[in-house]
Amino acid sequence: MTDQDGPSRFGSYRALETLDVPGHDGDARRCLARDDRTGRVMVLTFPHASLAGDAGYAVRFRAEAENSRRLRGRWAASVVDVAPAGAALPWIAHDCVPALTLPAALAAHGGPLPEPTVRAVGAALAECLAAAHANGLVHAGISPGSVWLTSDGPRLTGYGLARAASADAGHRAGMPHGVVPSALPPEWRTGEPPRPQGDLYALGAVLVYAATGRIDSGSDALPRGLRDPVAACLAPDPADRPEPGSLARVLATGATGLPETVRAALAAQAASHPVTVPLVPSAASEPAGSPRRFSRRAVAVGMLSGAAGLALGAAGAGVGRALADDPRRRRPVPRVRGTAPAPLWRRTLGEDPQLPPLIWRGNVSLLVGEKSLSAVRLQDGKQLWSRDDLWPIGDLTLLGSGLFLRSSGTEFSAVSVRTGKVVWTERRYDGSGRHPLFRVAWAAEGHTLWFLALRVVEGKEQGQVVVAYDVARRRELWRAAVPHTSDIKFSGQGVLRGGAVLVPGTRDTLSEKPWSYLALDARSGRKLWTRSYRGVSSDTEAIRTTAPGDLLISYDRKRVQAHDISSGERRWRFTAGGYFYRSPVVHGRTLFTTDEHGNTYAIDTHRGEQRWRRGPALTPLDARSSGETVLSHTGRTGFRRNDSEIEAFDTADGSPRWRFAPVGSGQRAGGLSGYLTSAPGMAVVVNGANLYALPVD
Repeated sequence: MTDQDGPSRFGSYRALETLDVPGHDGDARRCLARDDRTGRVMVLTFPHASLAGDAGYAVRFRAEAENSRRLRGRWAASVVDVAPAGAALPWIAHDCVPALTLPAALAAHGGPLPEPTVRAVGAALAECLAAAHANGLVHAGISPGSVWLTSDGPRLTGYGLARAASADAGHRAGMPHGVVPSALPPEWRTGEPPRPQGDLYALGAVLVYAATGRIDSGSDALPRGLRDPVAACLAPDPADRPEPGSLARVLATGATGLPETVRAALAAQAASHPVTVPLVPSAASEPAGSPRRFSRRAVAVGMLSGAAGLALGAAGAGVGRALADDPRRRRPVPRVRGTAPAPLWRRTLGEDPQLPPLIWRGNVSLLVGEKSLSAVRLQDGKQLWSRDDLWPIGDLTLLGSGLFLRSSGTEFSAVSVRTGKVVWTERRYDGSGRHPLFRVAWAAEGHTLWFLALRVVEGKEQGQVVVAYDVARRRELWRAAVPHTSDIKFSGQGVLRGGAVLVPGTRDTLSEKPWSYLALDARSGRKLWTRSYRGVSSDTEAIRTTAPGDLLISYDRKRVQAHDISSGERRWRFTAGGYFYRSPVVHGRTLFTTDEHGNTYAIDTHRGEQRWRRGPALTPLDARSSGETVLSHTGRTGFRRNDSEIEAFDTADGSPRWRFAPVGSGQRAGGLSGYLTSAPGMAVVVNGANLYALPVD
């Protein structure tokens, strides 16, 4: 495993010899490598030769490798190391030596494995899948090469290889490079994203290979005892495939260990590569992530694709029977089709954002920290500017012409989104003279800003007014008196609708009066009408929003209700299984909301009928901090945030797409703390002082 320039190195790992077998060129490459830090031998997995130079694939490969650390259980190979970002060739190191890939085991045995051994391997792998699916993971990488036989049972590797081989990390049309065609479920080949049932198809194909020596033989070529369970795995309709837990119990009957030939091959491998005393680091050693002396092609093709030097063997023992399902794993946890795609980028901020990111034209995210205000470019996560003298009091408001409004006490300023420079500052609304006292911005459209202010006479408050202000000409358009509210420290409650500004009426926690709106003409400030909405709380903490179809949506404990804004009449009421603490989102004719138990509902806004309901993958620990629901820019993907992760789902039917749990340095320990929003083509996630962009749609 050397070339003319010297030994092959991958960080601290020194390649020893390949584990690949002739005739399996469609799979990823694997070799034995010694860790010079510990002297131990590991198995390294590399991309397929055709993908070795693909920079996009390298990012996806590494992301899937990091996600594979989440696999748990006896039969999941332990991940020891992953290539650092920027490595010339991505790789993942597993600690399970001595080990043989399934093709190598068949080569050592001289043909297909005995049925009892195949049953033991299948039972163990099915149990591994049951644990993975229960934890929201779809393997999407099962092939003969990803199944390794060791002295104490099989180990499953190759997590996410099929996802990584596809440019969109999940959806594919046709056959992606670097995966075994016969192990791909038919639905994946036609473009559907990986789902748990696809793992069962791939497992069936692997068992066919183990029992016949050919992965495309079909179940008819199997021993009689294997035909029915394997045929069920290979069912064309995913709904007809078995659950992994039940499959494990079926296959465990009659399972035995490895044949002597495979045990001898494992013993030989262990003897050839014993643990050695760690090498003393020298200037010749290559630190992880440093530039290597060998081209990707030389490494991927020259050193990893040949079969010369194949080492077979180690001290063997039985694979062991597949275990019955642990009762603790049989909790009714919904299955999720896959993990999240690799982040487009991640940025560590100087401080935790205090408000949700404000997205400008899908290009820039404005972030309010504990002491500063900053802007990040969403294309690549680059910080455009940061200022500690612009920290706002209250929310930011987007204006026209690339500006946003930042308020500070009695003044407000227009600031450039791209540069952070203050374009102008309005100080006249300080309560002196004829100008009222600025309090809070309500809404903005085009060049018009509407804000709430207090009329002050001789130092005393004399009522409230709504002011329409031209931000281009910096002049007042009109002002109109509005009913007094007991709590004016709120924003975003003013609603623009059909040429009118809807001003909240009674807003008092102790008031028994229903919620009301005063409608003012947006151009003149003339009063149009006043409506009350019976059953809608006027509590300052109550959640209300408007929706297409002239609807006012509100919560009443466990109920969602819709009122006609113009008439004030209630159109429908929907009762859920838990209380609501987070605002709903509306797309088209569907409202999406999540209750305290983590159940997400899709409700028809015209009739108030449930379209679908989906439970959570993880039960939320804090109902009030969970349940945030956000939609992608296109509305095709929904997201819900709980205490520890973000779940993505298909808005058409609620079916899960992936789950994202931030890991790594600088993260919040024990949970997900922050905000979630979306921009065209991405979901923007804030967790503590870290900002992520995840590709969607």
